[in-house]
Amino acid sequence: MGSVDQVPVVLVGATGYTGVEALRLLHAHPGVRLAGLCADRRAGQPLADHLPAWTDIPLPPVERFDADAVAASGAIAMLAVPHGTAQTTTAELLARGVRVIDLSADHRFDDPAVYAAVYAPHQHPESLKHTVYGLPELHRASIREARLVGVPGCYPTAVTLAALPAVRAGLLAEGEAVLADCKSGVTGAGRSPGPGNIFGETSEGFRAYKTLAHRHAPEMARNLGGRTVHFVPHLVPMNRGILATVYLRLAPGVDAARVRDAYATAYADEPFVSVLPDGAHPDTRNVRGTNRCHVGLFVADRLLCVQSAIDNLGKGAAGQAVQCLNLMAGRPETEGLTQAALFP
Repeated sequence: MGSVDQVPVVLVGATGYTGVEALRLLHAHPGVRLAGLCADRRAGQPLADHLPAWTDIPLPPVERFDADAVAASGAIAMLAVPHGTAQTTTAELLARGVRVIDLSADHRFDDPAVYAAVYAPHQHPESLKHTVYGLPELHRASIREARLVGVPGCYPTAVTLAALPAVRAGLLAEGEAVLADCKSGVTGAGRSPGPGNIFGETSEGFRAYKTLAHRHAPEMARNLGGRTVHFVPHLVPMNRGILATVYLRLAPGVDAARVRDAYATAYADEPFVSVLPDGAHPDTRNVRGTNRCHVGLFVADRLLCVQSAIDNLGKGAAGQAVQCLNLMAGRPETEGLTQAALFP
């Protein structure tokens, strides 16, 4: 039994990569009571049958999603379901007064026209008027009061945290685009088998994909004040992690000291973003299994190269969702998220 002051949370979609990572974090969270697990295809089956790591660990039974049951539990709903399927689920929950944290791409834009241009017409555009973009470093105050939070994509999280201080401080040359070169582990492609994530198709290889045509670029551009973002993602044969290398042209007269001061000021009070010392390179190994972001700064000939490392399943997904949950529930923002990186 949980403490009376714990926050009840129902996790919808508990068997995919982001869902399992959310489950791991929620189960260990001292301020959370798991009020339910939903996974329609696995309903009625012990979770350990499909995820042996959870053998003999007490969990609620896996049930089919029922919006009335979630509402009756008084829980906040965290959705870790595929893109496109969260729209109806969210609408049903909002209609019953349930607060929702959506890890899919379905509620990352608050404008139905923008969403349609990037993805497809939204099935429930009325839901978008409630959504808050779930990057605490951008929208902390709004997340606290939100009915619906759309958790950012993993690539936009890494790129936004790399470029945002320079944009906000006015350090960049007028009209210059943001160039984002990113590498991701294969869990970013999801758990369903396919060429993007099976061993024989990814091992011993390294490739770009959707060059200058990835749908996360508009999300990045919106976060960075409408600046043009040219984005090239790459698939790396590792399980988890993102390394973003972002190139920014500095305005005349901006030197390395001014850049470092802007980043140090921007992230001084951010619990999960660390600006590394001069010359230090971020490494995905050093944030694996955490909600942390490591940022490295390099300046030469008016070119600012910012590198950021996150865990795509942590700060890029489930960790960030739990950070938003803490804000929405009035809990300490770092609660349940203070673990160090997995090593080695």
